This record gives sequence, structure tokens and C-alpha cells, in this order.
Amino acid sequence: MRGRLFIALAVGLTIAWPSAASAQTNLQLEALKRLKNLDLESNPALKKIVLKHLEASRGKPAFVEIVRDFKLNGHEAELIRFAQAHPNDSTGVEAIRLALTEPGLKLVADAVNGTDPNAALATTEALANAQSPKTEPILLGAVVDNTKPLALRIVAVNGLAKAKTGARALLAEAKAGRLPADLNFAVGNAMRGVRWKNLRAQATKLFPPPQGLGQALPPLAELVAMKGDIANGEKVFFRPQSTCATCHQVNGRGIDFGPKLSGIGTKLGKEALYLSVLDPNAGIPFGYEAWLLKTKNSGEALGIITSQTDDEVTLKLPGGITITHNTADIVSRAQLPTSIMPPGLQATMTPQDLVDMIAYLHSLKQAKP
Repeated sequence: MRGRLFIALAVGLTIAWPSAASAQTNLQLEALKRLKNLDLESNPALKKIVLKHLEASRGKPAFVEIVRDFKLNGHEAELIRFAQAHPNDSTGVEAIRLALTEPGLKLVADAVNGTDPNAALATTEALANAQSPKTEPILLGAVVDNTKPLALRIVAVNGLAKAKTGARALLAEAKAGRLPADLNFAVGNAMRGVRWKNLRAQATKLFPPPQGLGQALPPLAELVAMKGDIANGEKVFFRPQSTCATCHQVNGRGIDFGPKLSGIGTKLGKEALYLSVLDPNAGIPFGYEAWLLKTKNSGEALGIITSQTDDEVTLKLPGGITITHNTADIVSRAQLPTSIMPPGLQATMTPQDLVDMIAYLHSLKQAKP
């Protein structure tokens, strides 16, 4: 009797407001939620209403809720699109979990391995947040595929490390020597922080924590939480042994080679700033990719291409010097997968010096005129 009453209410609401406003639509959806356990196949009138609202809700959280509440099949493609648009939101994660059916897993794998880099990354982010055993083969496949962008593979690493089975799989790949070398920092950072003591101990042996000046650095999460001295951080940044100012400028001070850092505090949070120092390969800014040129006289030049024409290629070298090469003299050119910024700069600092320097960089909110 109660089910019939709510069906009548849902039908009545739909008939009464064919062009319902937002509040009225929400009322209809609330009425439908009361009917979520009813069999749609035995209630044609209700099924018609549900499918009508489903179609009207494409691209909205209500679409995910209706698919979930009424256990609707065959909507994996739309669920994946929603998850790609909201990979770090609860509803987006629920959408990808609902899409992990047999046909949906194929669509997900196609997206991760497809030619659209934005869709591939967003899908991987959603899978990493889903924490489902069904996603682990796809994430692990992405991790060991060094043709994929490093940012995507790091997301996959972090996703695997959230589950015990995924963490075990990462360790197995590491022990077998199948992990690309550019993932060592990311895997070590993720695995040294897992909650399973045995796996954490194995990871620490395989991936020792990075060393500061004479001592191991605390885990990244602890570094982010530590308080830094901005004034001392400025001194650390500009002192010669840190070498930071030999490639970066802050408000005109330093050498113009790498990205200018005058407003870096508005662009990157503390964790991202730590990663840029501890693992420079994790995020190479666009336009600052390292190129290796080989010339006819057997010379080599490593730097950043600042301009090129049919006749010339201009390369900026570490230290800020630019050299122009005739295209006819270049035998080959190759973009390197690694950052031109060297790893291991933290070894010139104590852990507190590193914390202070990051605090200084994070304080740089606006470039000075």
C-alpha cells in the first residue's frame, strides 16, 4: 500500500510539473528515492518516470544516485564521463565504482590507455580514489608502462598503495626490477607511509628515505606539518651550496634559467613544493623540458629550447647563457624524460633548513614590481 502511494505521488509530481523548477525537481527525486527498492520491471509507470529523470540528470550527481538507487544497468559510459569530470569528488568516485562492471572495466581501461591525455589522467585519478580490487590490474599496468606520462603513473602508484593487495603488487614489481626508475621516489614515499607494518618495513629497505644533511628526512606528511622559519628559508635558498638561485629568480634576484618563483606560493601548496625539490622529475613545467642536441662536430648541448625556426635552434643552458645552433649542423635532438633540475638538492640542507626553505617559497604570493 505504501509503495503504491509513493508511486502515485511520483506520477502526480511529474504530471503536475512537466517543466519543473529546481526545487520541484528535487521534490520529485526525493519521492523517487523512497521507491528505490521496488522492482522497476514490475512497475512500468515507475520505470518510465525513473528513466525520464535519469535522462534529465545526465552530467549531474542525481544521475549517479538514480543509477545506484535503482540498480540500473548499461550506463557505464555516462558514469565514466561523470567520474572523469569529478575524479576527486565523492560522487565521481561512486560513479566510477558503479561503472566497474565487465563492460565498464573495458571502457575504463580504454580511457586510461587512450590517446586523450586529460581523460586518461582523470580516469586514473578516479580509479585511484575508488580503492576497488577490480581497478588494481589497470593501475598496475599504468605504473609499469613508461610510455605513459609520469604524473599519471604517480597517481596510479598512490592509488595502489591505499590497499594492501595493491601495495603488495607494487612491492612485487619493485623486487622483480620492473618498476621504471623515475618512479622510485613516488613508490618509496607512498610505500613507506602504508599502515601495514611488514609492507612498510620491506619498502623502507627497497626505498630508503631521502637524506638531508647528515640525517634521513622525515616522511613527507611530517615535513608538510612542520613549521618553518621564512627568514632563514630565504637565506637557504640563496646560499651558494643550495644552488637554487643558479637556476631560478625571485623578484629579479638569481639567474634566469628555470621557472621564475616570485609568485610560486599562489601556484603550489607545500606538498607540491616539497615534491618539486625531492623529486624534480614528478612535474616538469611546460616549456622547461630538457633537450639534448648533438651536432656534426660531435658536440653535445643540454638545455631548454627557447626558440626555433627552420634555420636555427636557440638553447638556454644552465647558468642562463643562450647559444644558437644552425639547424643544418644538428645531427639529432631528443627531449629527455627527466628534469634538467638535478635530484638530491635536499642533501645540502638539514631537514629544518629544507622546511624553512619551503616555508619561504610558500610565502611568495605575489611578484614585486
